[in-house]
Amino acid sequence: MSFQISVRPATEHDITAIQQVAHAAWHAVYDDILGEEAVDTHLSEGYARNVLERMIDVDDIGLFVATVDDDVVGYASCGMTDPVGIGDLDLYVHPDYWGEGIGSELLERGKKHLKSLSVRTIRDEVLVDNEVGNAFYRTHFDHVGERTARLGGKELPVNVYELSLARV
Repeated sequence: MSFQISVRPATEHDITAIQQVAHAAWHAVYDDILGEEAVDTHLSEGYARNVLERMIDVDDIGLFVATVDDDVVGYASCGMTDPVGIGDLDLYVHPDYWGEGIGSELLERGKKHLKSLSVRTIRDEVLVDNEVGNAFYRTHFDHVGERTARLGGKELPVNVYELSLARV
């Protein structure tokens, strides 16, 4: 595909589109890992309108959308998670646009926001069974370990990735 990607801060007008991207991406990645019902539960809680509105309103949380032809096709949320300079950056792209560079564009915008918060290291976790997520993180981050996390009522192995913002 050939198209122009634009990344900008999310507004309240983007909430429904963010929810639609989340629904498509989460079900594509996590149905076989967590089960469709657990994914639906997570989406209804984590992507409720009031949750996204708060993320948009809080300056320290960056919520960005990637658009193609004015359609939201991906989003990223990021913020500081530890006052010693550690942050996280979660991003999701609609499955129809995987492999088109949209995740990389969202990552670049998120890194700028996190640097503005004095974040020195981005630390993220990806379920071991999330092949799409791990492929992306292996390309852009350093794999620093593994641990177990509780998600969807299950204890699941996750890969831990870090990216130093001092070198970018």
